Amino acid sequence: MEGSVSGKKVKSTVRFGPAIKATLICLVTCSLGLGYVWQKQQINALGELIKESEIQLEQLKRENKSRKDTLAFLMSPQELDSRLRQLNLNLQVPPPERIRVLVEQGREEPAMTDSASTENASIHAAIR
Repeated sequence: MEGSVSGKKVKSTVRFGPAIKATLICLVTCSLGLGYVWQKQQINALGELIKESEIQLEQLKRENKSRKDTLAFLMSPQELDSRLRQLNLNLQVPPPERIRVLVEQGREEPAMTDSASTENASIHAAIR
């Protein structure tokens, strides 16, 4: 009978090992599944954030273009003349002898005669 008792002890310990292995395999599989789901959720959240940022960028680009167009319109000579008349500022183009052309350092001055330079400066000032 002693042999049968010792045989039962061996069988119970042998059955306990596969149960632990199966439990560990299940835990690893579940943790990998949860990690996959969490990463997919993070990817979706970041995708939504990128999409919102791209929409906001496009809206800002449209707003920027609109403002550039408005600025170009307000700086047009016709609009400036109409604003001058509306505000009664009585501004006039200065005579050519009062116009000074400033040249930036590092840039070459265009080779012109004095009379051509004065005429060009008065035309340039009148355009502005």
